[in-house]
Amino acid sequence: MRTNLKLVFAAGLVVFPLQMLCAQDLAPRAYFITPLRSNAITLTYSINSGDILVGGSLPITDFRSTLNIPTFSYYHSLSFFGRSANIVASLPFGAGNFEGKVSNIGQSVYRSGLLDSIFRFSVNLKGGPAMPVSEIRN
Repeated sequence: MRTNLKLVFAAGLVVFPLQMLCAQDLAPRAYFITPLRSNAITLTYSINSGDILVGGSLPITDFRSTLNIPTFSYYHSLSFFGRSANIVASLPFGAGNFEGKVSNIGQSVYRSGLLDSIFRFSVNLKGGPAMPVSEIRN
C-alpha cells in the first residue's frame, strides 16, 4: 500500500510541475464541527517589520517597512448535503510605513488600504454530520 502511494505521489509530481502546486493555508476551525447556524466574528491584528530585499537591480538601500494589519472575519456554519460545513469571509486592512535610501537620498512613504479579501468554504466529508445545538448537547 505504501509503495503504491509513493508511486502515485511521484506520478503526480511528474504530471503537475511544481509551479502549478499551491500551498494550503492554515485554517483553524475549518473542519471543526459547530452547531448549525452558528455565527462568529473574529478580529485579529498583526504587525510585521523588517528589511526588504530588492536585489542589486534597483538603486535602493536600507529599505525597511513596518506593516499593521487588522483583519475582520465572519464565520457561519451550515449543512451541506447533511454534512457539517462553514463559510468564512475575511477582510484585512493594511497600513504601512516604508523607508529607504534612493541614490543615497532618504525617502519615506505611508500607504494604507484594503488588502485581498479571503473567502473559504469547507465541508467535513468524514466525521460527524451537521447537527443543531439540541442534538450536540445530547
